[in-house]
Amino acid sequence: MPGRDIIVIGASAGGVEALSQLLSLLPRDIPAAIFVVLHIPSEGYSILPKILNRAIAKRQKQSSLKAIHPQDGEQIEYGRIYVAPPDLHLLVKRGSISLARGPKENGHRPAVDPLFRSAARAYGQRVVGVVLSGTLDDGTAGLMAVKQRVGVAIVQDPEEAMYLGMPRSAIENVEVDRILPVADMATLLVELARQPIVTETAAISDDMEMEADMAELELNAMQNPDRPGTPSPYGCPDCGGVLWELDEGRLMRFRCRTGHAYSTDSLLAAQSESLEDALWSALRALEEKAALTQRLGDRARDRQQTYSARRFEEQARAAHQQATLVRQLILKSDSNGSDASTANGQVVGSQKNAAAGGNPEAKMEHPALEDSSLPQKVVAICASAGGLNALSQVLSALPVNFPAAITVVQHISPHYPSMMADILSRRTKLPVKQARSGDYLRTGTVYIAPPDHHLLVNADSNLSLSHSELVHFVRPSADLLFESVAASFKQQAIAVVLTGTGSDGAMGARAIEEMGGTVIVQDYKTAEFGGMPEAAINTGVAALVLPLNEIALTLVKLVAVEVKG
Repeated sequence: MPGRDIIVIGASAGGVEALSQLLSLLPRDIPAAIFVVLHIPSEGYSILPKILNRAIAKRQKQSSLKAIHPQDGEQIEYGRIYVAPPDLHLLVKRGSISLARGPKENGHRPAVDPLFRSAARAYGQRVVGVVLSGTLDDGTAGLMAVKQRVGVAIVQDPEEAMYLGMPRSAIENVEVDRILPVADMATLLVELARQPIVTETAAISDDMEMEADMAELELNAMQNPDRPGTPSPYGCPDCGGVLWELDEGRLMRFRCRTGHAYSTDSLLAAQSESLEDALWSALRALEEKAALTQRLGDRARDRQQTYSARRFEEQARAAHQQATLVRQLILKSDSNGSDASTANGQVVGSQKNAAAGGNPEAKMEHPALEDSSLPQKVVAICASAGGLNALSQVLSALPVNFPAAITVVQHISPHYPSMMADILSRRTKLPVKQARSGDYLRTGTVYIAPPDHHLLVNADSNLSLSHSELVHFVRPSADLLFESVAASFKQQAIAVVLTGTGSDGAMGARAIEEMGGTVIVQDYKTAEFGGMPEAAINTGVAALVLPLNEIALTLVKLVAVEVKG
């Protein structure tokens, strides 16, 4: 009899490290096939299998466990780790694998729920579902499907996870079997895989069948008028269609006619993004109307058409007033308020320093009282996907008396608090804190940008936070951090670009160089994700391109030279 030999794992933010740790602890002879979905950008490529294979090789010199991006229709084998490729759902069939570009679920493709649901349908009791670190709630509905088919549900301890959104949602809505730290999961997975089970299992519900088929855009499922759930008054953030509400005990979900699916947290996040997009569209339209009517008014006045000129000018004033209201809505922060700075000549917030009502504790820490602790040099570090490992390695190698302040932007979800400062503080001797508006930089201290806020450094070593997006950056933005450091510290600034997808940090690195500072870029050929390092190099910046293990030593040398000089 087979054991629970189909292991499906879902993760998002913070998942690379958790996956690397878990899979490297599994024995090479585990009698199971392992399927992994990690939320990754749909564009570009993924080297996650290489990362996982490298982690396994470090712990096990000769392991037959191998991570791969599977091909559509590939036969399932024990000892294989099948990783979902970008922009494709990874689905489990009876004996084989399916890759499908079906509708996004919880805003993602690949998504965790379709993998878990398809595995539960195909293998029932033989499935073990594992939810690791991540934001929002993808994986909860899929884990419920696993339990409905009498599979086993395991969740990472939220107290350990870098992001507790996915684990917490699973625990709150599903009768999970075990809540464990990652280090203890491998032993349990091996026991479950080797323990024979009865193959009879619970019947497959019609709703599960239909939802599993929707992930593959199966024609009968897409055209079936009998949708799971009941029509709701809400529209789909992806396509605008009506969402059907599915009430499954403690879990409420939504799915539209074309197959887009959302759990509650993911729907709220998508609606927030849609609302912000709508506000930006309104601001653009009002600014364009104001500019056009002002121009028409000027032309009318030049032609002595006084009545028309007055009418156009009144319309311009009204449009400017309306645009101001919309701009204030955009700039309004939901937590720390809207703070200071400019970048590229564009206002990105309203200045707020300690004296004007920033961090209450910082009001008592005026730099004039402690000039000796103010930094002569500032290191600004950026990272995205795979960044926790890279940041940990760099910061842990710095001495406790490192004579510079360190600011960090790591791309993180805006929807949940970040555990990054807590995690990094356990891995380095340097004090690590989440930056607050009004903080003053101190030598030897690491300041982490909080979720959903830009981190900016002022010339007086005061920190500002901004919620604005008047420039086309992610939030928090490495480019804005780098530009503010360049403007404030000039030759005393050092930029470090680590692993990550996208191109954030590239333009900011150029600003650092143009102001006489130094740029260090992780060798993108060996980075877990080479997008950000490669983008920085491609801008023509004369950067020091170094392997990860040489960056800390180089920083120490650069700072020591500058301080002595």
